[in-house]
This record gives sequence, C-alpha cells and structure tokens, in this order.
Amino acid sequence: MAFPAAEAALVLLVVWTASSFAPFVPSGVLAALTVVGYAYTTGFAEPGPVALVALVAVALLASVVEFAAGMISGKLGGASTRSVVVGTVIGVALLFVLGPIGLVVGVGGTVFLEELAAADGEPRAAARTAAFAVVGVLASSAVQAVMLAGVAVGFALAVFL
Repeated sequence: MAFPAAEAALVLLVVWTASSFAPFVPSGVLAALTVVGYAYTTGFAEPGPVALVALVAVALLASVVEFAAGMISGKLGGASTRSVVVGTVIGVALLFVLGPIGLVVGVGGTVFLEELAAADGEPRAAARTAAFAVVGVLASSAVQAVMLAGVAVGFALAVFL
C-alpha cells in the first residue's frame, strides 16, 4: 500500500469537496481523476475494481447533478426551458461582474422577468418560479459537496482499512 500517495489522494478529495462551492471548478471530474490516478499508482490493486468503479461513478454523477440541478428545479417550479437557459447564461455572465451573488441575481431576475411576461403579469407565479430556479442553483453545490464527501470517505475506507 502506497501511503504517501493515498494520503495525497485523500487530501485532494477533501479539496475537491470544498471546491464544490467555487464556480467553474469541475470538482466531480477532478475527484474521479484523483481516484483513478491513485489506482494507477498502485497498478490498479487499490482500491479494488468494485470500489474504483463505484467511487468514479459517484464522483461523475456529482458533476452531472451540479450541472443539471438548476435546470431541473426551474422546470419543477414551472419555468420554461427558455427562461431557465437564458437565466443561467445571464447568471454566469453576472458571476464575473458581481461574483456569486451575480449568479443568483442573474438566474432569479431573468427567470422572474421571463415568467412575468409569460404569465400575463402575475408576479406571484413568476416569483415562485424564480425562487425554485435560485434554490436549485444554490442547492446543487451542496448536493455535489455531500456526494464528494461520500467519495472521500469511501476512498478512505477502501484504501486505509
């Protein structure tokens, strides 16, 4: 067992978990690459084929969740695909100008305005739809962090026990 490599991989998995809250960091993909990289250093003897596949699958699923959660929650709240896509694009643009609050303002504001126009001026329905979209954007990072924390714990159990 290569302890220095295992310890380094575990530290990286913790870093990728924390980076789930940073925009534009592909934390799930980096976690998957870390697990595969460690397995490579051991000649794929550790963490074992089943654990390796499971850890990589969960890490990649975390990336998919991060990417799709805002759109899914917007759709669940009743937003049109167009308003969610436009809101996401504007939110990402505002992210560079205002930081993380720009993402929230961009997604929420755009979805609100788009749905207000589509709902014939019904502000309650538009606000509800925008709230769903914003909650999805914010919750996606938390869900990704929990999934990647599970990857880190699973890795530690598979390698150190």
